[in-house]
Amino acid sequence: MSSRQKLHVAIVGGGLGGISLAIALQVRNISFTIYEAKGAFTEIGAGINLAPNGLRALREIDPSLGDQIYKLATRNLPPNEDTWMWVRYGAASGEHADGETIMELKAPPTGNMAMHRQELLATLAQRMGHGHARFNKKLLAFQQHNDHVKLQFEDGTEESASVLVGCDGVHSIVRARMFGSDSVVSRPHFNQDGAYRAVIAMENALEVFGDTACQSQVLLGPNGYMIYYPVNGGTSVNVGVWISRQGQSWDRKDWVVPGQKQQFQQDLENWGPRVHKLIDFFDPDPAFWAAHQHVHQPDSFTDGRVILLGDGAHAMPPHAGAGASQAAEDAYVLAEALTMIRDGDTSLATVSAALRAAESVRKPRFLKVQDISTRSGPDWYSFHERQLEGEQMDEWKKFKKERVEWIWNVDMRAEAVKAKRIFAEEVLTENCEQRWEAT
Repeated sequence: MSSRQKLHVAIVGGGLGGISLAIALQVRNISFTIYEAKGAFTEIGAGINLAPNGLRALREIDPSLGDQIYKLATRNLPPNEDTWMWVRYGAASGEHADGETIMELKAPPTGNMAMHRQELLATLAQRMGHGHARFNKKLLAFQQHNDHVKLQFEDGTEESASVLVGCDGVHSIVRARMFGSDSVVSRPHFNQDGAYRAVIAMENALEVFGDTACQSQVLLGPNGYMIYYPVNGGTSVNVGVWISRQGQSWDRKDWVVPGQKQQFQQDLENWGPRVHKLIDFFDPDPAFWAAHQHVHQPDSFTDGRVILLGDGAHAMPPHAGAGASQAAEDAYVLAEALTMIRDGDTSLATVSAALRAAESVRKPRFLKVQDISTRSGPDWYSFHERQLEGEQMDEWKKFKKERVEWIWNVDMRAEAVKAKRIFAEEVLTENCEQRWEAT
């Protein structure tokens, strides 16, 4: 592959981040192929919620895509469309009753945008089309050359591209090949918490919560919290009961452990009657989903022609509801940076400059979001035991509000412009130095 050939991007991983990037490249007339290890595009888990920054990134990727996702989402009913979550007591605490409202977090103009993960993925995949998708392609290794990167797959085939983007999740093979399979940087680490999940019919939720069943909410209880929001047009609700496992390790190969009825009952023993009534609609012998993330991060997420994106770069716990939106932000900024590569100049210097420019903008932000998400878990888990009142409660509310608003209120277009400027300055400087050396 000559360094004067057309820019071509290989995307490894067909999740939300990978397909979002594919659409961004498609809209910007950048050639790509997306490689998915499974036989179809699939997502693990049930519900997902997008914050205002996530929708903003999707609209910058493609305005029509953003509008389509907006219509797909289930939001809080009027006049509360701008509300992200009501935070409530999941058990009585001091003078506070079970179910009492602690605070209301608003996220205008979207509020909480909830949908089924597979529904979102299917919408993205339909928008992208399947002409550039290759299924059952599990990456084995890659080698970088001066004018291209070669991908090797387990089926014995090889492909070449100008750029390799690792969008292959928390178990990223691209990440493992970049830093070594035995490196702590490559291995996901147990987050010392996890969840029991369920999707419940709205009619059953109404029996328990009454009118508030139609509202997205977080219930804070002993050693855990419940996140709850309507999905599927309000016909059902997605529920996740998150429990701290502070101080525990994870020695299992699988992250999802079935048959946890006894542990589930023990974990929620001291929660309030409303939660106990709701969990009657869970699977009677539910599974426990252990959470993992990338605890150890590298100095750089790029290496020559290779870059990590989404969970492959910054897998984070879901305690700030930010992971999916960060992947969309990654995709938009990277696609915009790649538009700066002109006239078929796919040289290593030019390509790596574009990847570094995108990283220089995204890295400080996504690492801070990851830190906020990580810290938010223990903060939710310990709330009930702290029994905050007065000024301490006011400070806690203010702190929660400021952290999520920092995540939500980002100017995505300005972020992309910054990445383009960084690229232009680096390439201009390099070209000037080359001309000087030539004279």
